[in-house]
Amino acid sequence: MPDNLENVEIGGKPQLTNFENLPSLSCLDLNWKETSMHTSFYASQSLYSDPGPHRETLSRAGDEPNAVARWINSWMQHPRGPESRRWGFQPEQFADLELRSVAELLSAAVSRELLDGPQHRSAKVGGLCRDFALLAVSRFRLGGVPARLCVGFADYLAPGYWEDHWLCEWRDGGRWKRLDVEFAGLEGIPFDAQDVPGERFMTADEAWLRLKGEPGIALQLGVASLGLAGEWFVAGSLFRQMAALRKLELKPWDYWGLSADLSRDSRSWPQEAHKTLDQLAARLTNAHVAGVGEPRSVTDWSLPGKVVSFPRGEPVEVLIDAGHNWCNRAPAER
Repeated sequence: MPDNLENVEIGGKPQLTNFENLPSLSCLDLNWKETSMHTSFYASQSLYSDPGPHRETLSRAGDEPNAVARWINSWMQHPRGPESRRWGFQPEQFADLELRSVAELLSAAVSRELLDGPQHRSAKVGGLCRDFALLAVSRFRLGGVPARLCVGFADYLAPGYWEDHWLCEWRDGGRWKRLDVEFAGLEGIPFDAQDVPGERFMTADEAWLRLKGEPGIALQLGVASLGLAGEWFVAGSLFRQMAALRKLELKPWDYWGLSADLSRDSRSWPQEAHKTLDQLAARLTNAHVAGVGEPRSVTDWSLPGKVVSFPRGEPVEVLIDAGHNWCNRAPAER
């Protein structure tokens, strides 16, 4: 496993993706080294959720879940959403999918004047479910409300499929609620998208444990439109769920450590890999039902200093440097 973020040293010259608008790590209350169950852990911003110079812009979303969701949808567009099916998805929007931080997403919206009213016809900012959810997480945290990404699978996106999907979990009084930012506020949804019921959504650890009793469901867990499914996909989701619970909100196509080494045929995996993934799933089960403090059950699990990412189908190595606020991207070795 890679070393923890605080131990990563990255040399070389910054390339391609520049996070120059993000504040330095010392300016953020990230609590990477926090070991106690501090109640402000999920109420403070992370490396990627911090809006940087756009705090005032983000505050325009309001503070009610439905209002926040409507505001985000007014200037964000999913590549497989209804707007894309109707009007298409432009090259610049595909490029947007590689943006990782709330500050970058808001910068793109501001530069295209998307927040100045419906008269502007610039292309909306392209984003994945992770990006929609992260914006909501950022808005809740801005108001001091604990919030985090919820990584898992939904049964309402593709018929007969548990589709890879990310929600915004926010703390309402004494319990966590799951907000589907893309669906909240829409008419005709057969459930409350501001509090997605458990029978319509499985977290990654729940999906992994379900695989143990229903191995045939593996081919229904992934991304239907891309033909991606299987135990290997759920294994990657376990890693991304762990990182999100520790406030490192990565992209759905990021892999590292064991998750980057697994073949798509789980029968070829060494027994130790199965054992490690079972242990991680068990730890995550305890972590995602816990309170608002940093989840102790996964704090000793290493966070990545770099990931292998597949934004355009080919592997790209992304170095995550919390101290310099940029990612150095280069083709990954095969």
